[in-house]
Amino acid sequence: MLDRPRSDAPDTMRAFTWFVRLILFLLLFGLALNNLEPTVLHLLFGTQWRAPLFVLLLCAFALGALLGIAVMLPGWMRARRLQRAVRSKTGIAEAAPAAAPAGAVEPPRVIDGTPDGV
Repeated sequence: MLDRPRSDAPDTMRAFTWFVRLILFLLLFGLALNNLEPTVLHLLFGTQWRAPLFVLLLCAFALGALLGIAVMLPGWMRARRLQRAVRSKTGIAEAAPAAAPAGAVEPPRVIDGTPDGV
């Protein structure tokens, strides 16, 4: 089996992705170190939760993200179901290219590489 020459673009993109992840981690770590003070969250019926402020912030963010996904999920599923129904009614396959009509005239092609022929 012949090995195809690989482009450096995927490696560069992978390195950039890891760099962004590292920066994000360091920013969140710095936020956590600056918010280590113990905080009390007063819940219902006199219940209290004592935790560092960054833990409470992280939990609030995670809860918001989960709530957002839960709210959007029915719409996403409805759209997928509708898309599947439209595809089955029209008979369009995902990878099927459109065929040219039988009497269609093919447009002129560029022969020498310049569209104006100069």
